[in-house]
Amino acid sequence: MSASPPPSAGAAPPAVRVGVLLPRLPEEPADWLAECAAYDSAGADALWLDGGPDPAHDVLALAAALAAATGRARLVVALPDSVPQAALLARALATVVLLSGGRLALAADSRRCAELGAVAPTVPAFRRLAPAGPGYEEPGAGRWTPAAAPAGPDAWRTALAGAAERGVHGLVVPAGQRLLEALRLGVSAERHTRPNRPTRARVTTERQTTRRSS
Repeated sequence: MSASPPPSAGAAPPAVRVGVLLPRLPEEPADWLAECAAYDSAGADALWLDGGPDPAHDVLALAAALAAATGRARLVVALPDSVPQAALLARALATVVLLSGGRLALAADSRRCAELGAVAPTVPAFRRLAPAGPGYEEPGAGRWTPAAAPAGPDAWRTALAGAAERGVHGLVVPAGQRLLEALRLGVSAERHTRPNRPTRARVTTERQTTRRSS
């Protein structure tokens, strides 16, 4: 094989690309993402994500977060050695839980909810009610039911009030301009509470207060 010809006189040498070996994900993922975004904005050619042979977090989930936080650098992910599928899923879920600040929940049918509970017991799983009925059941909270997009603020208030009266915990509404406008107007921020029966402790307290005042 012939050698590459030497660069012509006066030609600039080829630029050396810079890859940044990222630190391990700390307890404050927002700071980590901000640091990664800073390297990207500063001109790094690649962000190198290597969690070692047995990483504490799922590197592909971290790469997804990096893809949203950065815009130009190549994302180089060192995949760990093969591990059981359940362990991969548990690690991925734990990573998203950390990145989201604990906001992650799952949705599945009853059988799948049981499986997910064994893999990730700290992640709540919304149980799909069909064919028993539309919507989902949130553990420890209540039922989420589908609802149509609001025709306007008044219709949205009526829908929220009706859901509260029926004991519905939440509504699942298709994305759209009407819903966006209702949310921007703060209509959904109005307090729509479900009727609750007084608890035994509350009844006892009320009776004690009445006796003291009499």
